[in-house]
Amino acid sequence: MKVMLTVTAGPMEKKAFEFEDAGGFTFGRVPDCTCVVTNDDTFSRHHFILEINPPNVTLKDLGSLNGTYVNGAKYGGRAKDVAPEDAALSEPIPLRDGDQIAAGAYSLRLTIDAPALCVSCGQEIPTDKRKAAEFVGGTYLCGDCRNKEERKKLERQRQAAAPRPIRRAEVKINMDQRMKAEKNAAAVVDELMKLFQRAEDKQDIPVLGNYAEMTKIGEGGFGAVYRAVRKDNGETVAVKTMLQTRTPTARQLLMFEREKYIVSQLRHPNIVRCGDTGCCGDVHFIEMEYLSGGSVWDMMKNGGKVPLDEAVPIMLQTLEGLAYAHQAVLTVQLKSGEKTVRGIVHRDLKPPNILLGGSSNNRIAKVSDFGLSKAFSEAGMTKGSVTADVGDCCGSPPYMAPEHVVNYKYVKPSTDVFEIAATFYHMLTGVPVWRPRRGVEIIKVILEESVTPIRKQDSRIPKKLGDVLDRALARNAGARYQDAGEMLKAMRKAV
Repeated sequence: MKVMLTVTAGPMEKKAFEFEDAGGFTFGRVPDCTCVVTNDDTFSRHHFILEINPPNVTLKDLGSLNGTYVNGAKYGGRAKDVAPEDAALSEPIPLRDGDQIAAGAYSLRLTIDAPALCVSCGQEIPTDKRKAAEFVGGTYLCGDCRNKEERKKLERQRQAAAPRPIRRAEVKINMDQRMKAEKNAAAVVDELMKLFQRAEDKQDIPVLGNYAEMTKIGEGGFGAVYRAVRKDNGETVAVKTMLQTRTPTARQLLMFEREKYIVSQLRHPNIVRCGDTGCCGDVHFIEMEYLSGGSVWDMMKNGGKVPLDEAVPIMLQTLEGLAYAHQAVLTVQLKSGEKTVRGIVHRDLKPPNILLGGSSNNRIAKVSDFGLSKAFSEAGMTKGSVTADVGDCCGSPPYMAPEHVVNYKYVKPSTDVFEIAATFYHMLTGVPVWRPRRGVEIIKVILEESVTPIRKQDSRIPKKLGDVLDRALARNAGARYQDAGEMLKAMRKAV
């Protein structure tokens, strides 16, 4: 499976960009773009962005002056009297094999070297039937599955008046739910979970059959989180769910399984422990350690920010866990056997992912969700993240490092440094580092604006602590601490 973008007209004619795995692609005049256009004023600094998650590709015009054209139709483009920083982005545009993209003097052809698969049954859609099979978000639904869905819909309507026990095999995502999941995956997971609970053979459901008293306690971009009690020992645990809305290839599914295997090896008092995993139908389950103290986000919702004396232990403990992860020796399962690697990058640090245990007088901070949501998206099991609406984003734009937007496949520990510092900044000041302005999407802010030094937000922040956070939030990754261990040493000295 491969995606190729070929320049068919313009100064870089015949230049090609290939993607076998998920990646971001930006086109514009500034050096951080994937393809940098020089000496061409028809282009904006950041002109458009592609999110490539083979076989799915999505485009957004980034508020360019002249817009971006897809098959001759114009998307985006601001009026001449609108400043670049005030420009609105286009809606995300799903692309298909053979689409033509034009901007300025350049034309590009998109080639998706992958079969078009039905999101329901996984069967390949013949080329001459793809147009009729187009479904939501760049996916396909074959004619047979459309007909089956219509029959199932009528059957559901007949049975609604007389609920009956159902079997596990009957609990499958339907066409209406697939469309609904594009905006609210958690709601669809909740619907499926209620059906699972009614299933007469639910003891056969991997992971789910091991639990009782399941209660929803939170939502994420791809599903919901439930508090549950293990039947075998009475332990209270958290069960994280993720809804699969795409059909991945065997290789992509293996990528996600590898990521789960890596995360399960992380053992540190400041990292949430992960346990059993499994799936039933389109819902993936991951058991996690349950912490009754909520999250840093819960603390912030109550008071807007966290007082310095409470924040310092949380920051230090969080960095302890992150520093361990950046240097941990882990085993990766490959077809050729096991391979030892050093370190894992989190890629989604934010206040809701710092969970709290212990008592209010002795809190224990633990980092959760190490890369699982990102891996789920990049394995092609759901819609993309960067080009999605902010509320649906798998990443967390208010805390994103600039390189995370333009090159999110290859982020390094220094990206985590920025994003944990952005989390601490918000904790201490009550203000996120990136804030959308009226009519301006946050991706535009991340790409083209600078972080306000923390002591300009709150002069009461101690200078030494402010200096540490300002360095960690440097726009240039090379100017930051290069991993959490470096930042931890500086933070200890500062506080």
